[in-house]
Amino acid sequence: MLKRLPSLRSLTSFVLVYMVLAFGWWAVQLWRENDRYFDLSYTLLEMQYGGPRRGLNLTELKASAEYRLLEKRKQKHRRMILAEGVFFTLCLGFGLYVINRSAKREMVLSRQRRNFLLSITHELKSPIAAIRLTLETISKRALQREQLERLYNNGLRDATRLQNLVEDLLLAARLEDNWRPLPEPLDLRSMAQDCAASLLARFPGADIRVAIPDTISPLRADKLGMTAVIQNLLENAVKYSPEGAPVVFSAEQSDGKTLLTVADQGVGIPDHEKTAVFEKFYRIGNEETRQTTGTGLGLYIVSQVVQAHGGSISVANNQPQGTVFTIQV
Repeated sequence: MLKRLPSLRSLTSFVLVYMVLAFGWWAVQLWRENDRYFDLSYTLLEMQYGGPRRGLNLTELKASAEYRLLEKRKQKHRRMILAEGVFFTLCLGFGLYVINRSAKREMVLSRQRRNFLLSITHELKSPIAAIRLTLETISKRALQREQLERLYNNGLRDATRLQNLVEDLLLAARLEDNWRPLPEPLDLRSMAQDCAASLLARFPGADIRVAIPDTISPLRADKLGMTAVIQNLLENAVKYSPEGAPVVFSAEQSDGKTLLTVADQGVGIPDHEKTAVFEKFYRIGNEETRQTTGTGLGLYIVSQVVQAHGGSISVANNQPQGTVFTIQV
């Protein structure tokens, strides 16, 4: 598909250029025919005035009503040719722009779908292989209780990873089908601590800090959606931060609005990609050489859930390095 699109775009451009040249040629021919018609009509007018009224000079002829009507018709036809030429050229130019934009977007979507398939294959294959290895180890060996507990914990961690991935895929599909939140009072501090504990089980070296005062009022929002928002923002911050770098989740309320902030000290996001990261399947870098795991759905889910709640999300640089995601709902 990626190889076909450039050739299709080249063929389309060639056809459009040919149409512009062909129309230009026909416009010139129409212009010339209009001039020939004027010259012929002018000759006939001279013959008409040169018969019974010989001696009429050129100045008097051009001052006649017939000549003025002929000249007016000539200029009118010229304006029509020019107007139609400009309109047709603009239409072709707009068509070329739309086609090229669609082709570029299709190439981007194809590349993102390819990256998604590569990443989802890895995301599914790794925990499944780990769970299988754990079960085979348990079934084939006589292990001590401590060893069994360690294997059980590893299996539960991988199973949780699979569950989170499936929930993200299901939520992403529902978001495309006019998903509507079901608001209920939510304890932000408790939700953030649960999400942090879940991530610490997967990333033991992470430093996740929940800075939410006990006095903060419950947030009326969809529990599943808001859990996905917090989970994905924290996971995104942890994955793109050095091990041990602090990730801070904070919240405050003002004028009836709740402000959620996730700040990390990671690699940051280039300015030209700060908007693109919220697109579906979008991930920074090349999927074949990228070190971090993921599907490109996390920030897409975050932005869609926040918008469904009537809120907004923004991304900015942290100091001295890293990224700050800010949500207002």
